[in-house]
Amino acid sequence: MARRNYAFDANMQLSDGGAAYTAAGYAQVGGAQSILDLGGNQGITITLPSIADSSTITPQQARIDLVAVIYISAITISGSDVYKVGVVGSNNASVNSSNVLLGMLQFGEGANMDITNGANSHAPAGAGKFPAGDQYELLFTNEYQGTPYEFISMYITGTFGSITFISFASVLPRE
Repeated sequence: MARRNYAFDANMQLSDGGAAYTAAGYAQVGGAQSILDLGGNQGITITLPSIADSSTITPQQARIDLVAVIYISAITISGSDVYKVGVVGSNNASVNSSNVLLGMLQFGEGANMDITNGANSHAPAGAGKFPAGDQYELLFTNEYQGTPYEFISMYITGTFGSITFISFASVLPRE
């Protein structure tokens, strides 16, 4: 099976894998919540020179189709351990209000997953029940219900053991 290759940009990193996540919270890079600014200056009004046809404009972020590439390096799956990794969008630079869920993946044992008759997370050859060491692609857009979101971050929740992963966002290539 062929895989897409995505360009890594350190400025688009969502999680650096520097520490295991053992409780719900935002993914980190360098020990702090990773917040990516996709640009667009949402809600800013620009005053134009007097010779312009209009006195102001309000530039808006364009819709962008992206992928969050996730490389799991370690994960604990026993009993009811389930991990939900989601991309959160916001027009607040601190991502602390009016957030929306733009996409989510779930990892764990099928019987404990949200869907009925769920399959266990994919396990690479020789890895037992663990999906560690594999690449996952979480497709999403920065637009939700017709509103584009300027900032994105990654949130992890679930019934925890421990999960460690590296993740970055990349713009989907045009075909």
